[in-house]
Amino acid sequence: MSSAPSSPLPSASSASGVTAVSIPTSAMGLGATDAPLSGARRALVLLVMQGLPFLGLCAGAWLFVQEGIRALDVALLVGMYLLTMTGIELGFHRHFAHRTFETTRPLRALLLVLGSMAGQGSALLWSGVHRLHHAHTDMPGDPHSPTLGRRGAWQRVRGLFWAQFLWYLDAPAIPRFGRFLERHRASPASVHAQEEDSQEQRLARTIPDLLRDDALLRLNQRYGLWVLLGLALPAAVGGLATGTWGGALRGLVWGGFVRYFLVQQVTFAINSVTHMVGTRPLETRDDSRNNGVMAVLTLGAGWHNNHHAFPGSAFTGFRWWQVDPLGQVIRLLARLGWAWDVRVPSPEAIAARTRRSAAP
Repeated sequence: MSSAPSSPLPSASSASGVTAVSIPTSAMGLGATDAPLSGARRALVLLVMQGLPFLGLCAGAWLFVQEGIRALDVALLVGMYLLTMTGIELGFHRHFAHRTFETTRPLRALLLVLGSMAGQGSALLWSGVHRLHHAHTDMPGDPHSPTLGRRGAWQRVRGLFWAQFLWYLDAPAIPRFGRFLERHRASPASVHAQEEDSQEQRLARTIPDLLRDDALLRLNQRYGLWVLLGLALPAAVGGLATGTWGGALRGLVWGGFVRYFLVQQVTFAINSVTHMVGTRPLETRDDSRNNGVMAVLTLGAGWHNNHHAFPGSAFTGFRWWQVDPLGQVIRLLARLGWAWDVRVPSPEAIAARTRRSAAP
């Protein structure tokens, strides 16, 4: 295992272990070819991103009041939550965005599908946005900082809602990124040769390693199919287990819609809550914080101050009591020979970044 870098604020490239990429300070600002979402398009994006998942939660609440919740419902909800959260945190975050470990082609494809089933955007879009976040954390250019330029209690509350629910409304590249990649599939290298100054272009320039992987790109462009699979799978299991259409409907509601809402909001809370609530034992140039509750809910991502101090680390828990379930999964994969080049900071590097007031 190699040691992760310990620079105070890594660029998108050093955070992910890839070739250096130049990212402007105004990385997610509107370029000359951009137009901010407004009117009907703004309402449509808000409906798709927040309204439909919330309606799914309401469907679950209605079903609970009418019929209660059964063991199979709980199993599908928990099972699909764990699968899709693993796809996001182990796949999209630690593998694709940061390249903290390498893995086999089949497992790489499985992680992409599981993460896509969470419905938070394709693997390449998610990775591009996240690399921009690390390049400009809580500074101009951060796409979803809850604290940047906000002073006072009311402004902080607004910042929390901004980072949790609304930041993507000022990112027109998000609904357009799939079509942008489709235009450049024949020649991904052309993305870096053009002088276009759009959000899509700037996002694409952060992921040259991912764009070079043609098989990954093909899977990525089937994102809509994987989202539907995330809804169809629990419906099919519910129907087959009960032999009824009612069982299929309950599987769709609990393992599909309710799970979709919960995974989305818990993941988005990493953008908001863990930059505002928690402890900061390690020195960083941002507001990232460790939050034990969020660590449990995200299978390890809640040790966010640890992560921002060492974004290239495959593990987020640096103390024995910092639970990191997906870190244990990576260790298991390494023992099986299914993961290698696992990156981890040395104890000396962690000690050097530990705040004196936080040292034991």
